[in-house]
Amino acid sequence: MRVGDLFGLALAALWQQKSRTAMTTLGVLFGSFVLAASLSIGQGVQDTIERESHRSDFLRKITVRSNHRGANADSAGKQVEVAGEMSDAKRDRLRRAIADHSPGKPVALTRDKLVKMATLEHVEAVVPMFWLSGFAVLDQQSQLASLAGVRPESIDCRRRLIAGEFFSSSRQPVCTVSEYLLYRWGLTDEASIAGVLGKKIRVELRGPGQQRGLRLVLDKPEGEEPTLEETIALEKIKEQLPKVLDFFPLPPDQSRLLRGMIEGKDASPASVVSEEFTIVGVLRAATPEELKEPWDPLRVSADLILPYETAADFYFRQQGTEERGIDHAVVVVDDERHTKAIYQQILDQGLTAFTVLEFIEQQQLIYLLIFGGMTCVAAVALLVAALGIANTMLMSVLERTREIGIMKAVGAGNTELQLVFVIEGAIIGSLGGGLGVLLAWLASMPGDAWVRSMVAHSVPVELKDSLFVFPLWLIAVTLAFAITITTLAALYPARRAARIDPVAALRHE
Repeated sequence: MRVGDLFGLALAALWQQKSRTAMTTLGVLFGSFVLAASLSIGQGVQDTIERESHRSDFLRKITVRSNHRGANADSAGKQVEVAGEMSDAKRDRLRRAIADHSPGKPVALTRDKLVKMATLEHVEAVVPMFWLSGFAVLDQQSQLASLAGVRPESIDCRRRLIAGEFFSSSRQPVCTVSEYLLYRWGLTDEASIAGVLGKKIRVELRGPGQQRGLRLVLDKPEGEEPTLEETIALEKIKEQLPKVLDFFPLPPDQSRLLRGMIEGKDASPASVVSEEFTIVGVLRAATPEELKEPWDPLRVSADLILPYETAADFYFRQQGTEERGIDHAVVVVDDERHTKAIYQQILDQGLTAFTVLEFIEQQQLIYLLIFGGMTCVAAVALLVAALGIANTMLMSVLERTREIGIMKAVGAGNTELQLVFVIEGAIIGSLGGGLGVLLAWLASMPGDAWVRSMVAHSVPVELKDSLFVFPLWLIAVTLAFAITITTLAALYPARRAARIDPVAALRHE
């Protein structure tokens, strides 16, 4: 029997039972639809995560912090001996408790640590992140101002520049000022704002933030900050207090206590650090839309912006900062492929660190598990459809017993009979699988529009490409799976048809 005849017989049999064939094909169609849709959105989400994470350079950034718990706390806990009769599990729990309550020596993020990290291979920059508060003096007028350091490449700062230019080096005696700081100085019109460019601004770090021991605080109405002159006056009062303390009507014990707070070993005079910078630019505040953009560890907002190495030099001139270090820094790696290696080297120095790359990988794993589960559900749906196909084929064998007997009587072999039924199953799989992929592609259009609207409503992220993708491998896998399932489902009915006795089949009514 020719191949064309085999296909002709299979198609004729399916056409004779149009309703049954349609219902069986629908089962395969919906199973293939779920399979194609789950594979499509699963791959699309993975591609979107990969694509969106590469749109910016935050995968190359590692946030590093001081390790206040101590670098050797865990190892110390593992080495301690726990006496007494107990289970190994309890002994391990007690060792961990000892490690938690007996921390090792804290590891501060000092200048030496920053320099050591900057010398690591593939490290592009180490940006210290700290918030300073000092007095900015311009034309004999002072204002309490915040200071921060950024990289010259800062896109966020450069786009907020409204006058002048941004600095081009990480270590320059220059700064940019915020238009809000100029407003507090009474500089509001364009001419006066442009007039500050090129002027020298003196910055002084002093006051309660740099002192220990007795503090004098000026509580001004409406929460106003003290001026530089008022702060200097408070410092002078504190310096003169020991000389006049005996004139206060205080009991001797209270007088001794107060004198100890002023002159004790923990007390320290005001540490004044002063430096001049040239104003090269003026920055506006970030807009609400800009503030909603994806998080960037290098984004800062301050009255005065300095080159980050200049800011670090200024910060470490303060008394006690060399030992205390800074709260955190951001390490910028030259390529994200080296982020993990640099991250591990930082941990080996006893510091704590965080990288977004770990979070991205965790999210990809979560979505892979979710869509993997959806794919399993789709596979089960196709298996259920396969049971329906097997049942349909068995019913077809019973109904076509006499026809099978006639075909055997005129010379059809067992193999040829089996091929007819197998081809019927393959045709149903091809038709249902193809229509399922087509339905998934059609459904992806409104589905993608709905997802985009949800994303746009929740976060300010503009998705460039569709969340549903239909690569050739996805279409091939869906069709191959559907055809394989339906073909296997037709094997048993085909073998049963081939075993029918032609004499008994001819007598069958």
